[in-house]
Amino acid sequence: MNSKYQHNFSEKQISMYDSNLRINKANKTIAVIKDYLKDVSNLDLLDIGSSTGIMTNEYAKHFRKVVGIDLDLRAVRYANDNFSKENLQFLGSPIEESNFKEASFDVITCSHIYEHVPSDKELIENIYKLLKPGGVCYFAAGNRFQIIEAHYKLPFLSYFPKKIANVYIRIFKNEKEYYENLKSYRNLKKLVMRFDVVDYTLKILQEPNKFSANEFLKKHTLKYYIVNFVSKIFYFLIPTYIWLLKKPTK
Repeated sequence: MNSKYQHNFSEKQISMYDSNLRINKANKTIAVIKDYLKDVSNLDLLDIGSSTGIMTNEYAKHFRKVVGIDLDLRAVRYANDNFSKENLQFLGSPIEESNFKEASFDVITCSHIYEHVPSDKELIENIYKLLKPGGVCYFAAGNRFQIIEAHYKLPFLSYFPKKIANVYIRIFKNEKEYYENLKSYRNLKKLVMRFDVVDYTLKILQEPNKFSANEFLKKHTLKYYIVNFVSKIFYFLIPTYIWLLKKPTK
């Protein structure tokens, strides 16, 4: 994995600085977590891959203590320069090198991060270690088998073996390498098998207003009925899964 690519992710993805986009995404995350946990005002949250801190700042309005961590130092500087709250902290470090004590957090958010890290297994192990027993991780995970790859908007990019994907991306995006490592639904389930999985993917599609997803899907429209029908049948091809990973209490 190219470390320079990881350390400068926000330079390539300017959407990390789009306040409206990031706040809307944060609202979706908060809606899911609150639906499951109800009152979160006395809970501590860790945001893995906090980037520019826009979403992390929104979390701090709801939780007792919030820590954002990211290895993109430019993004972390932006976060520290723009967001200041007594219950909010930003750290510039890979999660693998953090010094948090075990069982430090009630909630962890990990939104579209697993495909960017050197070892997704190590990431999940760190999440398991840092969660308190009974704690949950909001895990938004991209599916390898998505028609339009989300990062580069190229059809079927993530389907191909790395050697072919690298040639493909060099031709159409002037990038040196396709760094992301997306997994299929089956392999994602294997990745998180230590957790109890609470699946919100179809719930969000069924109740878009409740989960702040109505800019994508409006209830009782033709698109709404088609999406929900197709998603149930072809669940294994849904582009993004939204799961709460609950750490067992025993």
